[in-house]
Amino acid sequence: MRGRLPAAGLLLALAGVAPGQALDCVAGFCLGQPFTPDVEAGGWQVADWPDPADCSQVSGGSLPAGVGMMLLDGRIARFEIGLAGGDEGLPPTGPFGLQRGMSLADAGARLPDAGVEPALHKYARPPGLYLDWRDAQRDLAVRVELPDTVVEVILWGRADAVQLTEGCV
Repeated sequence: MRGRLPAAGLLLALAGVAPGQALDCVAGFCLGQPFTPDVEAGGWQVADWPDPADCSQVSGGSLPAGVGMMLLDGRIARFEIGLAGGDEGLPPTGPFGLQRGMSLADAGARLPDAGVEPALHKYARPPGLYLDWRDAQRDLAVRVELPDTVVEVILWGRADAVQLTEGCV
């Protein structure tokens, strides 16, 4: 699972994106930006829990298919794959080339060498895993959820938002 940071960094550099930037923005939507989805005109889907003023999960609109966002207090706090639906066709790719359906070994090999911590999945039985990577200097994180043998969910954004498992709790 270790020794792959240069390859991940090289892939991001070849794509014209610095490694840290890949965690900040998706399709022009960036962490910390205020966002109010125009459900009527914009084709956005919104799921609010427990209070829409505090927390919403947003998908559709001009986001790539299969990618969603979590809004905390009306600002973009994280991006997500595997929670928003819309995975028809090619699966979307998250930071470091992570995709749903990858094995634990493949996902672990794509994450940077430093800062990865495995943890037991909160709900999966037999125990599944979370792979958490954190950039402490920028307070950003990536969480890969493996409730079974393959990646089901990929979350990235603010470190505190990536840790949330049931809406905003």
